Amino acid sequence: MGLFKKIYPPNGKQLFDGGLDTKYEKSIIPDNESPDCLNVIFDAGSVGTRDGFKILNTTSVGSFVNDGVYSRQGNSNAETMVAFFNGAGYTLAGTTFTTIGSAQSVFTAGVRVGAAQQEQHLFCGTGGVIPYKYNGTDFTRHGVYVKSNTASYVTGGAGNPNGMYQYKIVFVNSQSVESDASEAATTITVASTKVEISSIPVGPQSWGVATRRIYRTVTSGSTFLRLATLSDNTTTTYSDNIADASLGTAAPSDHGVPPKYSTIIYHNGRLFMNDTDNPSYVWYTDLNEPYTVGAASFQIIGDTSTDQVTGFAVTDNSLIVFCGKNPWVIFMQDTTVSNWRVIKAKSNFTSKSPFGAFSYNNKVGFPAVQNDVFVGIGSIEGITTTPDVTQLVSGAIGGELTSSRVETDMFDMVSAYVGNFSSIVYKNKAYISMTKVSGSTTNNRVYVMDFNLGVLSDKQNESWVPWSGLNASQFVIYAGNLYFGSSTANGY
Repeated sequence: MGLFKKIYPPNGKQLFDGGLDTKYEKSIIPDNESPDCLNVIFDAGSVGTRDGFKILNTTSVGSFVNDGVYSRQGNSNAETMVAFFNGAGYTLAGTTFTTIGSAQSVFTAGVRVGAAQQEQHLFCGTGGVIPYKYNGTDFTRHGVYVKSNTASYVTGGAGNPNGMYQYKIVFVNSQSVESDASEAATTITVASTKVEISSIPVGPQSWGVATRRIYRTVTSGSTFLRLATLSDNTTTTYSDNIADASLGTAAPSDHGVPPKYSTIIYHNGRLFMNDTDNPSYVWYTDLNEPYTVGAASFQIIGDTSTDQVTGFAVTDNSLIVFCGKNPWVIFMQDTTVSNWRVIKAKSNFTSKSPFGAFSYNNKVGFPAVQNDVFVGIGSIEGITTTPDVTQLVSGAIGGELTSSRVETDMFDMVSAYVGNFSSIVYKNKAYISMTKVSGSTTNNRVYVMDFNLGVLSDKQNESWVPWSGLNASQFVIYAGNLYFGSSTANGY
């Protein structure tokens, strides 16, 4: 007896944490795996029936699918659940979703809303329409827009202005960020008289305008300098009696509005967005200023035909950009844009699922597509901070997928709806929702990937189990619990 050492099961216990294995013959799969399991959970090596779920909102929003659900973090870590149904935005109050006053009929019903948070604002877009932001109270346009300069300029009584002048108008949002300046008004010539300005444009409520500024040239000049600030969004007149020497700073010149994005992510003090009008562009905001986008603040990734941007993920210092044919990596050794480097990741697979990527164990998991067909869940891992393509490896290289044990069970996923994937990580498990079985058009199956190495058997990285009866369009963690919006048209 002393010549033999029992190493499995440890301490005389049989583990059952291996999960589903449908790829290999029953006779050769490990003892801790099962050829047939559904709606179970694994806990400390044991297996049991999964818990159920309950409806959060006691009153249905209506006969609508959920087009996205997010948690917005406010002051003192206060959370707000924000959900989208039928092209409109709602917030949770107790067990009831209440409409956000200015978020009605903003987006298109049935189109998923992509969102990311920075500076306590949730930035939201669906592609093809102007994106918006939500600060817990106001739902206003993401960018800082400005109206045409329709003001009128006439001479007044005796004053300081003397010569030929032009004017521009700038709108300012609640975060004191300015728009680009409007076009210049017609030149007005005065001889030591005031300039009486009227019909100054006012921004619509949905634009989020807090104040406006007037910029003016010096006599016969071409540079527009700050003349005055109107500390509201209602005043329409101003009397200009300012001498040239008293004008302020120059007007902004590169405060453009963001693209019409459908997917967006926050990373290293910036927002990164796709562009439905320019499918190979990845736009980014200035450092710690998420409201405007410079005219040259973009990277061209992939090509303009088949390798277009489909989604984002973050790993370490890098932004992963999934395109139609390849995943790309923008390596960022610091926040200086000129130091960024674009690399094509070494992977046989890409992703066409804007909401399907998830981070776990210093990896990024994603719904993997090969030759436009869904083949399972892949992973990408950056093993060094060196911006060298040879140091970026993919868990899917050589045909090995993270989900290899259940690939046959996943093969009946409906590839036409690969864009519906939704994934999230909660308590050391990844929850992945997809559309299964030919003829289905909405998410109707959840796969749970357990990656907590402490409860898995030796040399096994992940275990898988499918859950039925869950129609999840998108997951969210709110108040420490896991929720999902319904992919069926029931308004829950």
